[in-house]
Amino acid sequence: MQWIINQSHWDIWEIETYVLETYEVVFKSRQSYYQLLKEARISWQKAEQVNPKKDTEEVKKKNEEISQLLESKKEEIQSGKLVVYLLDECHLVWKDVLGYLWNFIKERLKEGQNPSELPERTLVKIENEKKRQTYYGALNLVGKEFILAPYKAGKVENTVDFLKKLIQINPGRKILIIWDGASYHAGEEMSKFLTEQNQGLSPENWQITCHKFARYAPEENPVEAIWLQLKNLLRRFYWLAKSFRVVKRLFEFFAKFQLFNFPNLKKYDAFSQFMIF
Repeated sequence: MQWIINQSHWDIWEIETYVLETYEVVFKSRQSYYQLLKEARISWQKAEQVNPKKDTEEVKKKNEEISQLLESKKEEIQSGKLVVYLLDECHLVWKDVLGYLWNFIKERLKEGQNPSELPERTLVKIENEKKRQTYYGALNLVGKEFILAPYKAGKVENTVDFLKKLIQINPGRKILIIWDGASYHAGEEMSKFLTEQNQGLSPENWQITCHKFARYAPEENPVEAIWLQLKNLLRRFYWLAKSFRVVKRLFEFFAKFQLFNFPNLKKYDAFSQFMIF
């Protein structure tokens, strides 16, 4: 049993070989080998995708920086003088509506049987799976408010426009943006915009301040969890997706009426202490 636990990966053939060579035993049923895995508390699971460029130390450092930054701004956040937004983009494509669904079990055609004689199966007609729509989303860390805006693509000029919208709906307030290091979150145009907004002000009084998450760690941004929920809702209502226009309207409807659960900040290292505010 300990040999199984100590392996870096598991394969039934390798377990069969080990049992044969070590104990000179061959089980009649493969189920016996599966039982060994079960007793070792090893189960069949979907592999998790990990970006090899992700630096766990950088993630830890960045999360600590964000946590300390929020702590230092505690009074301003509580008073409403400072609004904190977690910002991210989502690129919606038509095939996002595809997923698992209930359907008739596929049967083999009997000799001479016409395919049309089988029970009708559910088909999701997609005219052009490359059609896409970009959305910018901002989650208010305190107000439980999610702001969504559609754009043709993720570009610097669109990022600037979205930030202007956030400023317009928060007159007289300072804004702190926490986002990833996407190329359209930087550049000359972005630098010019921030300079114009903060010109003549000391850093602590800037109209808008931006802080980055760690690189290659999108899961650190709670907005990612919202995108996932919205896309899962789309899959549940796949039968309404008669056109990409409908797909977009459904997505926007779900977001507008907040038909999702707000992310549990306790599960995010950068924001777990934020709950005491």
